[in-house]
Amino acid sequence: MHLSTDYLVVGAGLSGLAFADSLITHDPEAELVVVDRRTQPGGHWADVYPFVRLHSPSAYYGVDSMPLGSNRIDVDGPNAGLYERATATELQTYFADVVEKLAATGRVRVLLGHENLDDGHLRDLATGEVHELEVRRRVVDAGYLEVSVPATHTPSFDIADDASFVPVHLLGDHVESSSYTVLGAGKTGVDAVLWLLDHDVDPERIRWVRPREAWFMDRARFQPLDLAVDSLEGFAADAHAGATAKDQDDLLGLLEDAGRLTRLDPTIPATMWRGAMLNDHELQRARTVTDVVRLGRVRRLERDRIVLDQGEVPTGGALHIDCTAHGLRNAPPTPIFADGRIVLQQVRHKTPPYNAALLGFVEAKRDDDETKNRLCPPNHYTVGVDEWARTVARTWRTEGSWRTEPDLQAWVAGTRLNLLASLPQHLGSERAQQALARYVGHVGDAVANLERIAAGS
Repeated sequence: MHLSTDYLVVGAGLSGLAFADSLITHDPEAELVVVDRRTQPGGHWADVYPFVRLHSPSAYYGVDSMPLGSNRIDVDGPNAGLYERATATELQTYFADVVEKLAATGRVRVLLGHENLDDGHLRDLATGEVHELEVRRRVVDAGYLEVSVPATHTPSFDIADDASFVPVHLLGDHVESSSYTVLGAGKTGVDAVLWLLDHDVDPERIRWVRPREAWFMDRARFQPLDLAVDSLEGFAADAHAGATAKDQDDLLGLLEDAGRLTRLDPTIPATMWRGAMLNDHELQRARTVTDVVRLGRVRRLERDRIVLDQGEVPTGGALHIDCTAHGLRNAPPTPIFADGRIVLQQVRHKTPPYNAALLGFVEAKRDDDETKNRLCPPNHYTVGVDEWARTVARTWRTEGSWRTEPDLQAWVAGTRLNLLASLPQHLGSERAQQALARYVGHVGDAVANLERIAAGS
């Protein structure tokens, strides 16, 4: 079979689908083929642990043209007072609906269970059949920052054959253990702890191996729609901290005091920041687990002991739960637009669907790669808190360069993927006016000061 298309999008996960959705919306002539090795769309959402939810609200996740959820504020449960967050099952259904919607345009063909051979051919992984593919314009790499999840990653430590071990996505099959040890300090580790607590496991039966402490963001300050002023106040606090901080330590202190960053143990310096969100309910519950091992990374798991960088501890017969997958790949930034190729990366920090849709808009509306790369410089994916200053400054400097791009500004204001899209409806309130004045008054100085701090760190 011979195929011909304007764009080949390699990856039918969130970024690939959000880019495709945006591109065909703003370029009415474009034709796309989207290919993915998986047999269902949604990328890593096809492989996640069953009890995972979005850590951010559904209202600004997904693709631009199709809402996710019902924009409902939860009235009870651990997320009460905040906008709903989709479950893994809801997201899997959503991405299947997105693919159906794209295919219905007649301009997008999604080939699941296929791989791109990088030589003008695709292979059907079920039959082995190879198809010729002519790409008239660009290949779009939607997997450059491909997510690593527990179900698909290989642990970085050795595991003895007789060790009691389970990846987190299979935790539900092992709930009868007498005790548990959670391996991993990030959001997945928190989710595993909360799942155990929700299933009536006493905190004293849980040990938590945390090689380093992580900073988390307060989900209550990243809310859309009717709660957008709360988010604006949060960004104003960021700008104030960025403009006034003397150095890296002072910056972190100001952000923690303002509630922008939080950590499980305030007495232990936190060095990891991947942008994960918790609310106060989750934070307080996770803190009930007090048996925390801080001896570095796990090197080997045996039946009766855990060997770590800085020592070892007995297993005590516990079931060990692997929560050590890294999330987004820490790949070096590379120009997004190049001859015959687009490499999807973040422009605004920590907002993957927004970034992918933004790049689809810019590809459709600008003619030359020099302009496109000027408007959309890649913003490095962060793992350490020392990178907060650099990545936030890069976001604000980039967004500042859009002031002379009215169509781009209009897209930003109108996309449902923009956390603050509803803000104009609330600017009549005194709270909003005060927050806006505080943000505008500090953001210019913050960019320069954060760049200075980033250079020093």
